[in-house]
Amino acid sequence: MQLSSHLPRVEGDMVQLQQVMLNLIVNARQAMSNLRDGVRELHISTDSIQEGACVRVLDSGPGLSPENLGRLFEPFYTTKPDAMGMGLSICRSIIEAHGGRLAATVHASGGALFQFTIPIGNALTSE
Repeated sequence: MQLSSHLPRVEGDMVQLQQVMLNLIVNARQAMSNLRDGVRELHISTDSIQEGACVRVLDSGPGLSPENLGRLFEPFYTTKPDAMGMGLSICRSIIEAHGGRLAATVHASGGALFQFTIPIGNALTSE
């Protein structure tokens, strides 16, 4: 973990934000669970950015295909045989309700990088 010691104060629902983190971590662990060779690493980092706070979850799993990358946040879309495909869709909704943004990319070293931002002092909005 690389956690910034100087993060700005953000406002939000702590339980919902914890749920986002838990989902991203569980997804990363599951992605790495099928690796036969190589190192399994999960990196969690935080940074202060101009808009607010940024959280990154990077795994050393197989990464994301272009097809999966484009659909990851769609409700009921899943790459797992026994999943419902709601986790990332719900995570995105939570982050957006906090005025932030959640995105996924393929990391240059392999694996998947999920990153979300929460604006400074932005209270939770209801939709």
